[in-house]
Amino acid sequence: MTVLREEQRFPTRSYPYRKRAVPMAAAPDVVPALANVLYRRVGGIDVEPRPMDATELGRLDDPFGRLLRSGKPFPLTTRLLIAAFDAIAGTADELPQQLVFLVADGGHIPWTPQTEELRRGFRFVIARGKGDFTLLVSSSTVADSAADQAFLQVIGWDDTNKVFHFYERLAGTYFWAGMSTHALQTGTRGKGPFDSHVNGATVMKELRTPWVHWHAPQAGINENALAPDDPLRNDPLFMGRVSAERMEAEVARPGVRRWNAARIARAVDADGTWRDVRHFLRQAVTDTTVNLATSQTASHLIDDTTPLRPPLTFFLNSDTLFGTLGLEPNDPSDADISVPGRLYRECLARYDIHRSDGALRIEGDSHFAFLTPEPAFEDTHLIDALVQAGLLTRRLVAALTMTDFPNPVFSPRRAALLRHVPTLARGPNAAEALESEFVAAVRAAADHQANRADSPEREFLSNYDTDNFDATFRQRIAVYLRHLKSGMADPETWDGWFRLAEYRRRRFRRKPLAEFALTTPRSNIAPTAAPLRMTALGRAEPLHPSEPDETQPPQGEIS
Repeated sequence: MTVLREEQRFPTRSYPYRKRAVPMAAAPDVVPALANVLYRRVGGIDVEPRPMDATELGRLDDPFGRLLRSGKPFPLTTRLLIAAFDAIAGTADELPQQLVFLVADGGHIPWTPQTEELRRGFRFVIARGKGDFTLLVSSSTVADSAADQAFLQVIGWDDTNKVFHFYERLAGTYFWAGMSTHALQTGTRGKGPFDSHVNGATVMKELRTPWVHWHAPQAGINENALAPDDPLRNDPLFMGRVSAERMEAEVARPGVRRWNAARIARAVDADGTWRDVRHFLRQAVTDTTVNLATSQTASHLIDDTTPLRPPLTFFLNSDTLFGTLGLEPNDPSDADISVPGRLYRECLARYDIHRSDGALRIEGDSHFAFLTPEPAFEDTHLIDALVQAGLLTRRLVAALTMTDFPNPVFSPRRAALLRHVPTLARGPNAAEALESEFVAAVRAAADHQANRADSPEREFLSNYDTDNFDATFRQRIAVYLRHLKSGMADPETWDGWFRLAEYRRRRFRRKPLAEFALTTPRSNIAPTAAPLRMTALGRAEPLHPSEPDETQPPQGEIS
């Protein structure tokens, strides 16, 4: 049986293999590493790996760091790692609760002799905890292998220093790749694990039902995806897998909240001054990362008469507009956008929608229809938390979010506003100080834009200067939703939405988080096709030539 072993070769998941990583003195497979020695290699700081000294080891106060400095042999396989934590049951460091999740971007594609070589991307995610889940393991499903090809990575929450630590097994030992704060520093931002853990938190690309790539209630990843003689069928971890909604509710979202709270707490000085304000506002106006969402309907069940309901987050940032700001429509049915199945199926054929691992081709859409990037939970939660913490006013968040609001992701118009964000917010009334300084900077820029009535700055100021903004924005959203509903059965309008979704998937595939070829469906639309945006009239149109097809600074840049 060779399929399982072949599928476990994930070179993009081993940080030193990545092209973005600082070159090592030796190739990763010949690193002169000593057994049971923890090495440090933080991209952007360490040119080559080196053993960590006692002082550095003492600062690793997460469950895995404590295990590695316990003096016991390092557990170099997934199975041994689990056993090592089982062995400390009854001690202060015990983590008695365990959840095993299964994710595979091709996990819902049935096995046949023709698909035997398909790289489905099977991997385990294992959470351990005691009350809270403070250890997260991402591993190959070859749970007894210590080979580098069978990747094994660990994230541990350090409640003393309020950071996550990131580790990887490599060359017969473990490497410490940094901690959450490195994700936000200029030299290390976007490097090593922080090309995916962009803001220092744990990452789960999908955080809403129906979890298109996870074992979940709506569509389990089961034996149908495995060859008849695949040993994974009888693996205790595979047989003990639990559903992704528990990963969302008990592990992923709490982990993001924990780190966001720590970020906010460490950003405020004793005199009330907020530092690193631009770090925070960057997540309000750019796409530091995204989540993936789909409709609730399996694509193969959609016939000409079946309505397709794209996720609402395709059309607007409902988490911030409805959740944080309370601007949801009075009638929930106003936000019920559905498209005739016939139009959906026509676009599948017109644009040759398929999935491919680069070698094999699978016809059709992702398992659940209409996969699209949406605002990331780590971004929307942070903005909500900053309102609660008193750094951002509802008015400022509303004015920012309503700038180019029909484009909840990949909006160069909102991203252009980042340049006006100050670095600090001083004094006991930090929110007022931040708002005043930011708005003044935007006004100054707008005053120099006499020939640009449609500039992002002028749009923001129009929003900000709106009297009774709650009622006005609620009405503006209601009008937009009516435009969407008026076009949802129109073939030309739907065709534009479909192409816009594919454009956003192309944008996602540029991100390091897009690790697996099967994550998104592909089309015959050329990669060089014109970038698109949604208008307030609910129609897709080409991006204006004055707006670059980029929404954030290059990795490693702060502003």
